[in-house]
Amino acid sequence: MNLEFTGSFRKKAKKLCHKDRQLRVALIKQFSIFQENFNHPSLKLHKLQGKRSQQYAIWIHGNVRALGIKNKDEFIFFDLVTHDQY
Repeated sequence: MNLEFTGSFRKKAKKLCHKDRQLRVALIKQFSIFQENFNHPSLKLHKLQGKRSQQYAIWIHGNVRALGIKNKDEFIFFDLVTHDQY
């Protein structure tokens, strides 16, 4: 599975990782797992509902989720949010 990250995702990740150093480690770990097996249970990959029905979320660390969209054999991640934000 190919992964892409938008500029806004990278910017937000950098900002959040500066505040929480464990988040950086968790991002690297979770996206490594994602590339090997995007259906791995530890990712808790799920499709969202309602207005975000075309989007997917994966668990990163604590209350942080990465949001993305699937485009054929590619996932494009565009935001990092807390569970309450989506």
